[in-house]
Amino acid sequence: MVPAELREQLGLKKGTRATWTHEKGRLILMPISERVLDELHGCLRPRPGEPSVFEASLDERERERRRERERK
Repeated sequence: MVPAELREQLGLKKGTRATWTHEKGRLILMPISERVLDELHGCLRPRPGEPSVFEASLDERERERRRERERK
């Protein structure tokens, strides 16, 4: 989770999805816009009767977040 103070400085809303990379000993956070998510979701739409890989990935990340919160 990104602290509220940092979100405010960066103009991010609570719950903004992001990805990060590790580069030269630093973590680099890259917010993902809702528009990009919508476009990706359309590209990854499963065929009828098939599970959505995109939705499964988001569900797994949410389960990870819950486990992280439970550990605290």
